[in-house]
Amino acid sequence: MKSKTFIIFIFLAISSWLSAQPLTVTTSVNQNQIGLNQQLVFTIELSGEAAQKVAQPELPDMQGYLDFLGSGGTSQNISFVNGRMSVAKTFTYYYLAVKEGEFIVPPVTVIYDNTEYASKPITVTISQSAAAGQSQSPASSQPPSSNSTDDLYIRTIVNKRSVYQNEPIIVTYRIYAAVSVTGYSITKLPETTGFWTEDIETPQQPQVKNEMIDGKRYLTADIKKIALFPTSAGEKTIGPMALQCEVRVQTSRRSRDLFDSFFDDAFFGGTTRRSIASPAVEIDVKPLPAANKPADFSGAVGQYKLNATVDKTDVNTDEALSLKVNISGTGNIRLLPKPRLEIPSDFEQYDPKETEVIDRQGGIISGSKTFEYVLVPRFPGEQRIKPITFSYFDPVKKDYVTLSAPELIINVTKGANQFIASGGSGLSKEEVRYVGQDIRFIKLAPGDFQPIGYRIYTSFGFFALLALPIFLLAWAVLYKNHRDRLSENIAYARSRRANTLAMKRLSKAKLLLSEDRQKEFYAEVADALTGFAADKLNMSKAGLISDELEKEFKNRGLDAELTTDYFSLIRTCDLQRFAPSTVEVETMQQSYKEAKKVIIKLEKAL
Repeated sequence: MKSKTFIIFIFLAISSWLSAQPLTVTTSVNQNQIGLNQQLVFTIELSGEAAQKVAQPELPDMQGYLDFLGSGGTSQNISFVNGRMSVAKTFTYYYLAVKEGEFIVPPVTVIYDNTEYASKPITVTISQSAAAGQSQSPASSQPPSSNSTDDLYIRTIVNKRSVYQNEPIIVTYRIYAAVSVTGYSITKLPETTGFWTEDIETPQQPQVKNEMIDGKRYLTADIKKIALFPTSAGEKTIGPMALQCEVRVQTSRRSRDLFDSFFDDAFFGGTTRRSIASPAVEIDVKPLPAANKPADFSGAVGQYKLNATVDKTDVNTDEALSLKVNISGTGNIRLLPKPRLEIPSDFEQYDPKETEVIDRQGGIISGSKTFEYVLVPRFPGEQRIKPITFSYFDPVKKDYVTLSAPELIINVTKGANQFIASGGSGLSKEEVRYVGQDIRFIKLAPGDFQPIGYRIYTSFGFFALLALPIFLLAWAVLYKNHRDRLSENIAYARSRRANTLAMKRLSKAKLLLSEDRQKEFYAEVADALTGFAADKLNMSKAGLISDELEKEFKNRGLDAELTTDYFSLIRTCDLQRFAPSTVEVETMQQSYKEAKKVIIKLEKAL
């Protein structure tokens, strides 16, 4: 009897102590066994009288097994039991499983009143077998079966899974919703290591369609589309893309009254945040065949056309002419190499000016790249520019193709400023004679007088002339290194041209400003700001995320005020681009001045 009384006493004492705890920390996951590239919901619950008094707890280290997708928000429940207030505060987070294995989610700790409160650790197992039920079709990631939990998800649709190196892959991210989605934001862009990425234009307002899957009706929309060009052979992975969606939720009522049918309208429902992620997609990249590879092949893959023209075929010596070589078609236009030219030695040739026109509409990447050369003939005669060739690999034909432009004939006549001795036909440029060797003319003016004892080799000018070749050689080496670095180091080339491109875009924006085209103006200003930052930091402009950019600014030690001004301008541009109302011209002028000022400051800081 005494032992029973003692046990009851101990039980009541423990219960009393637990109820007196000012704070309890509890963590949980929606499932302890999860498949690779699937979503995990992690919940932290703070309960007790002190739950309202502590800050949001820090998230534990997931040790590389889980990638953070976003927060699902915070909920709070307050109740009174026997006159005492009880608070339960819940934080919801979404993660993506990215690494196989078993790991332990560490305890979440919260400090209150100099006392540490901690949750229990959780064991989570991530395996490929857990995701085996989600098979994939040859050209897209398979959607989940339509059960009650699959009312909102995203698919990664690729046009092909086996490609050649540098062959374009069109990737479409399509959202499927059986619930009312009021908005979404991209929280994580897909990892595309081993690919060159080009963004494909999609409508600002995605087109919504109806689709039936397993007898369940979904609303679908293509929210992002990109073209990927694999830069090397082997197995490649297109990583998941994560979204955070605002989903409308209707409040259910038990009672039915006169106003129920009115207030059950979706307009009066609340919203909740839900994070979703697309599955990863594996791509098999085949190397380009070694057989029949042309000598002038430089890696271009696609379908192209070649055209070469000169602006004039009859010129004088020392008169410049323009040779334009245009390559057009579908493929990675930006990385098209310069064609090989065989220019006669009697021409002086300058580095070409490159112009790109890229079309990202229609679900493909197409366009043209023009190389404009300035040629200056130095000697008269008929000059021939041999046929210009360009070779590429056609993935449809699975073979190499060599294009050839016709031979160009230039008739060069002697210019007024060129002196060539007469008195014989068929003279080459090595046979030019100089007048004045056999007859000395009367001097019409005295020559320069020099002091007696003057020696030219003791003068400053003499030593300057001696040093001049050294300086010219050093300058030539530095210039060559600079040109080589521009052609070989993409990051360096983008950084060097960033300011020039940004100012060109601002000039276009100024023209739009004078025409009072608000939306186009702010779109061009935003393009100048994001393009400048992407070029300076060697980041992909397609789908540039503010959080990543802000983090990179911080790593570069950028001034906080300048960072704030930059993102404030970006937000202003986005707001005015999609705002239904118009703004004053003075406001647009102020935005233009601020954008130019910010870019100049960024140029100095980066």
